Amino acid sequence: MSAFYQDIASKITVPYKRLSIVRNLDGFLSDSAVQRALTTQTGILFVAGSPLALRLHFELQYKAAPDTRFCYICERPELLLPDILSEAFVCSFAVTDLFPNIQDRKTLMAQKADVLESLYAKNIPGFVTATDLSRHLLEIEFASRSAAAPVSDPVADLAAIDPKWSSLTPTVEAVSKAVLDAIRQDKYDLIRPELARLNGRFQEYLDLAYFATLHASHILAPRSVNKILPFLTFNHKGHGRVALLVVDGMAWWQYLVLREQLAAEKIHTSDSTIYAWMPTITMLSRQAIFRGDDPVLDYKQSPASEEKLWSAWWTEQGIPSSDIQYIYGDSEPEIWSTTRRLALVSITLDEVMHISDAPDLLLACTEAWARRFARTIIALKSQGFAIYITTDHGNVLSTGAGTLSSAEKTHLFADGSRGARHLIYEDLAPMREFLSSHEESSFLVHDNWLAYRDEQAFNKAGKRQITHGGSHLLEVAIPFITI
Repeated sequence: MSAFYQDIASKITVPYKRLSIVRNLDGFLSDSAVQRALTTQTGILFVAGSPLALRLHFELQYKAAPDTRFCYICERPELLLPDILSEAFVCSFAVTDLFPNIQDRKTLMAQKADVLESLYAKNIPGFVTATDLSRHLLEIEFASRSAAAPVSDPVADLAAIDPKWSSLTPTVEAVSKAVLDAIRQDKYDLIRPELARLNGRFQEYLDLAYFATLHASHILAPRSVNKILPFLTFNHKGHGRVALLVVDGMAWWQYLVLREQLAAEKIHTSDSTIYAWMPTITMLSRQAIFRGDDPVLDYKQSPASEEKLWSAWWTEQGIPSSDIQYIYGDSEPEIWSTTRRLALVSITLDEVMHISDAPDLLLACTEAWARRFARTIIALKSQGFAIYITTDHGNVLSTGAGTLSSAEKTHLFADGSRGARHLIYEDLAPMREFLSSHEESSFLVHDNWLAYRDEQAFNKAGKRQITHGGSHLLEVAIPFITI
């Protein structure tokens, strides 16, 4: 175990208690990278939330896992009930506790975890002035650049993944990192066989768990897009400011690009994964976000419709309309001083995706977008917003398997009935007829719709296009991020 993380663990735990409650004085323990490192090295699972959310976790998960150690991050432990407090070691923690001899606390708190770990390893004796600290930080930066990590092998990285879908986020993040590395190294076509293997495993899991998950409890965390608004409502009952940022068409690997930008700005994220609504099209999945419920087929997709749903949801929760704001597009947002519930829909990535036939173009545009979008997040954070980031669906590089005939189009539902990777029918007989003449195993079939499971699309044979609408891992498993 790293001495740095061992010292942290020693300050927030005791051997005779398997539950810790920590007042996180500087936000360091909220960094998802820090939590992952501590979980990997110590086995401690971290949970953050309101006293009520922690109460529910204590009853439903802590008591059900007698061999697991937990750390609750809670700003006001005194609000927890005595039965929880009696089980726990209660303490406060700030990263400056690890460096009692360093004078410049502000500079220290601005460093990323890996820099702090290197600084800790120096074991600097005596009193450290601000000038001394600057010199040590420069030495660490130079050493980091000199020991640049070797280029990854995304094919091998994907081949090494043994997916555990019940722990969705670590698996999806590992896959997404390999995808991003492959695009940056111009090796995307080389990873497609391994990506297909992992997606095949994911399709098996979807058949078992997806539709039941759509109506799982939202109390501790949303598991699918239709539960985002209920989750926000449960966790934000007061007068604080809440911003929901919906990035149209952002795959998990694209979020990793944004996360790099946020990390460079010293903004910590808490990362999780939820399911898009299938078929993974804007009309359904983004509608589910703003409806806070199952989407309906007679919905007319538009910014005006989304704004109406957003406003209706929050007015029903007692928020006056003057405090509710919806913004569509990627120009610099003008936030009202009265805004307490903000929805911001970014459309750049989806627009670029639909004109792309190669991932490298989409990556270049994602990097440019991420730099701009990070500035928006910084501005919202400075205005006191609790920020959540998600998307309606991801995307996948598809290959055309042939277009639909005129007869095959006849029985499709009116609006949103067909796209590059899905079909929605008015009745079931034509759908069964279609499947009788196609390879049924290529499709996820449910109710009156079907969607491609693999990378095929209803396009001219061999045509490459980055798109969405199917049930592929890169389309369905999407980020839900807390700042």
